[in-house]
Amino acid sequence: MALLLILLFLVFAVFLRIAVQWYRTNDLGLRAASLNAPLMEIFPGTIFVLSFCVALVISALAFLEMLSPIVVLPNLIRWLFFAVGLIGITTAVISQNQMGDSWRIGVDQQETTDLKTNGLYARSRNPIYFGILLFWMGLCGTFVQPILLASAAVCWICIELIVRKIEEPYLVRIHGDAFTQYAKRTKRYSLI
Repeated sequence: MALLLILLFLVFAVFLRIAVQWYRTNDLGLRAASLNAPLMEIFPGTIFVLSFCVALVISALAFLEMLSPIVVLPNLIRWLFFAVGLIGITTAVISQNQMGDSWRIGVDQQETTDLKTNGLYARSRNPIYFGILLFWMGLCGTFVQPILLASAAVCWICIELIVRKIEEPYLVRIHGDAFTQYAKRTKRYSLI
């Protein structure tokens, strides 16, 4: 169940989105920090990706029955967590599509993109990350394992660093008062 959830995330929220971006813009939308960038621009994004790699390995080991959960939740509860994970994936994919050509993984400090404030972005400045949070909740509930829980926590810390130290300062610099006013009327993550 956990392996299916992470594979769905990778297929729809990563690989398919990159393909859509390439088809629409002739650009993959991937913006890795340069090796000359400050550590604060390199470290969180790298660890964010590694947390998903660890989750994929843990989920594969669970599927192969080489790793057991510390707690086996009742099937109904596990399916409810699976549904939460699916809602998270759906939220992330819808949010990515609403960003249109402005969608990126990573920030190029020299690039200017449009400020999106409609759709899910009318309620949350980061609905993709909210979807990722729901995904991780679902994943951790389908297979309760300390390494997976730690990966989720590390991923969220990285998201906090990326948003607060890289993305929001970039958006203030590029969009100025328009972003500041938008930030005052919307939540950072939650759509609720």
